[in-house]
Amino acid sequence: MREYSEEFLGSAEHGGEGKPADYSAEPLASFDRAYAAGGVRVFCLGVALDALTLWGEILTVAVFDGPTYDRLFANMVSANAEGTVVKTGRVRPTSALPFTRHTIEELTASGRLAPAAAGCIQLAWEHRRTILRRG
Repeated sequence: MREYSEEFLGSAEHGGEGKPADYSAEPLASFDRAYAAGGVRVFCLGVALDALTLWGEILTVAVFDGPTYDRLFANMVSANAEGTVVKTGRVRPTSALPFTRHTIEELTASGRLAPAAAGCIQLAWEHRRTILRRG
């Protein structure tokens, strides 16, 4: 919730080095309600260790149903304190990326994603039937 708020909605850092995150305040409260209502499902894809930094990472994927995504990300920013939000498409660049093999290949080939992010996307595609509840 915190990362979506910070990265996609442009919110200041929640918790961390400052005061603790307030999950009863917006936009975190909306994310919490959406998760409790089943509009967001979260899956753990694995645990990885970055060979260069030796930072451990928990690879997760969150699946938002359409109306929940539209509501939570209606005010998505194109840039935040850490950089720009990834977009794809040469004709009409968009951050609303379809979950397709083409999109995944374009993103992972672009070199714009950290290795853990690229691996996470690949694992999500590999396990798409489970995470999308299809057969």
